[in-house]
Amino acid sequence: MGKESAREITNQMIELWDMTNTDWMGYEKEKKDIFSYHHLRVAKRNGGPITIENGAILCGDTAHPYLHVVERYDRDKFLYLTKVLIEVNDQRFMPTYDQLVRMDDVLNEFEREHSSDINKKGHYLIRDSFTRRLVKKKDFYFFE
Repeated sequence: MGKESAREITNQMIELWDMTNTDWMGYEKEKKDIFSYHHLRVAKRNGGPITIENGAILCGDTAHPYLHVVERYDRDKFLYLTKVLIEVNDQRFMPTYDQLVRMDDVLNEFEREHSSDINKKGHYLIRDSFTRRLVKKKDFYFFE
């Protein structure tokens, strides 16, 4: 059996987790966005494999870049979010409402702490799109 591509693994995970338009951090995939593979247990820069066990599926325009912003500016929050994403990976189904709320709480705290911070290119660290998570919407109903 040959080595599978990131796209093939991502597609397998989308099917296994029965994903439609929401990623593992509670972001809705916009029309031109894609679901992207994020290394969980072993980072890509450390030779992490592209496997189901090492991945999380995130929206490529929001959750994925935002998670890396958190990683650069607050390692503890990044590690906490990674821990929750590993739970989702291990359970083999989409995040529970509790998991989404736990991630949202950490991201809300990060947003309060860094709301006026600017990156090297002169842009705000936190884009408006980074704050639009499904769990924040008033019409979001969740049944477990």
